[in-house]
Amino acid sequence: MLRSSLTFILLAATLPLLAQRSPDSESVRQPDSRHLRTAVTKLLGWKITATGDPAKVDAANLAFIEVSNPTPDPSALKKLNLHVSAYRVDSVVGGEEAFRSAKSLGADTIITSQAPTSISELDKLASDAGINVAITAASGSKGDLKTLLTSITDASNRIGVSVNSDALPKNALESVPGLKERLMVLNVRGASRLSDLLLDISRAEPAPEEQPEKCSNCGRPYGGTKPLVVTLDKTDAASLEAFEKALRPAMGYRVEQITKVLPITSTDRVPAEDKAKIEAALPREAPVKPKKPRKLLVIDLSPAGGYYHATVAHANFALGLMAKTGAYEPTFSNDLNNLKWPKIRQYDAVFLNSVVGEVFPDPDVLNGLIRFVKEGGGVAGIHGSTYASMDLPEYGELMGAQDGPHHVEKATVKIDDPNSPVAKSFEGKEFEWTDEFYHFLPTGPLSRDKVHVLLSIDTAKSDMSRWKGIRPDNDYPVSWIKTYGKGHVFNCALGHTPMLFETPAFATYILSAIQYVLGDLPADATPSAKLSASR
Repeated sequence: MLRSSLTFILLAATLPLLAQRSPDSESVRQPDSRHLRTAVTKLLGWKITATGDPAKVDAANLAFIEVSNPTPDPSALKKLNLHVSAYRVDSVVGGEEAFRSAKSLGADTIITSQAPTSISELDKLASDAGINVAITAASGSKGDLKTLLTSITDASNRIGVSVNSDALPKNALESVPGLKERLMVLNVRGASRLSDLLLDISRAEPAPEEQPEKCSNCGRPYGGTKPLVVTLDKTDAASLEAFEKALRPAMGYRVEQITKVLPITSTDRVPAEDKAKIEAALPREAPVKPKKPRKLLVIDLSPAGGYYHATVAHANFALGLMAKTGAYEPTFSNDLNNLKWPKIRQYDAVFLNSVVGEVFPDPDVLNGLIRFVKEGGGVAGIHGSTYASMDLPEYGELMGAQDGPHHVEKATVKIDDPNSPVAKSFEGKEFEWTDEFYHFLPTGPLSRDKVHVLLSIDTAKSDMSRWKGIRPDNDYPVSWIKTYGKGHVFNCALGHTPMLFETPAFATYILSAIQYVLGDLPADATPSAKLSASR
């Protein structure tokens, strides 16, 4: 029998993860997680910026603006929730006024083309004000840049340079002494070699710090990198798309470095009481005998900016024990190189254990996973996994959903397909359940035309007053299967609490779903989602 009471409720998870705006906000910007250009800030600390009309900057889905005199009305910036990344002035000679203005604007960087004769005086002003100063070379040539960098050799890290991307030579961070340490502002001028440059900058960032083991049900802090302002010269749709394409390898490299300090979650974090409940609930036999020995790769990565769930450890514990049924051999690893083609072919399926945040920016990683499934592999995800890489539509199309407000609540769950071999453990009976239910948005990829829904909220028997207007069709699937090319996909949006694997019917359901994506358990009438594998 399904239990309907929580063993615990985590207060940190009771608020939706979607950005909340003040009632008087005039911003049309989507949440930061929806676009690489804003998600990169939590991952790398970079502030992607533009100049000009604040409303247009906001409409370009940028969170930062570079200003100069005359400065925009601060109240207008506040209504748009725009932050001043840099204040550009012609000169900081007698620069106390410039620092006062920068501070009043909330800018932490001043950009100037004319520094005072005494760099030491400028350094003192910058240190006293707690504001960085980025100086531009007179012509932007390599020679002038070297001269500028030489002149600030003895300054503190408050003094740096502002450079144009198209003026930099190949391998600039290595070929121009001091640039790696002093680069504060990168003005993007065209896309030529931009991807290589951004990747070089990412590689030059300090190594990510070890994450505290106590962190659970919390947002991962950003990677601790030094500040960088990246100012775009164009914000039309094509230019923004080209910039984000160039940005992905740099973000992917940072994620790869983060995986080295975020290994797979240890099951030692599961309380003994919870372990006992999970062991008692798990099936002792696999629903079907595997057609051949199966290998399952389990990933639980939540990089900087992602929300890390305490129950990741519970799921790992359950997945390890369920392997004893002989359904699969598990490999627990957050090394995303395992997803690159052709290495991923050593597995039969991938299990995404509440991965959240910027998990798949590396094109080789995501393309490897997509190709793997399209060519016959499988992927399963639980709870937060639809909140990974919400800025990459192709990932949402693969998993079947992406993004939606959520809150820990009680709802009645109905079995949409009681005849499915995957959902057999529920015996067709609906039940009350307390969990963090995702209410996927109608603007996202979730559609019954693309997925075969197994479980959904019975809205007639659940209090939906909180979610009025979220979906005009009042349809809230919580778990589904589908085919994708020749492969299979399963997703269950539930699992915020330990109850998922402490409940026999659900434990058997997850094992059945794993056997479905492994290719051993058949499922009736799962519609194909003929989706594009590239952006």
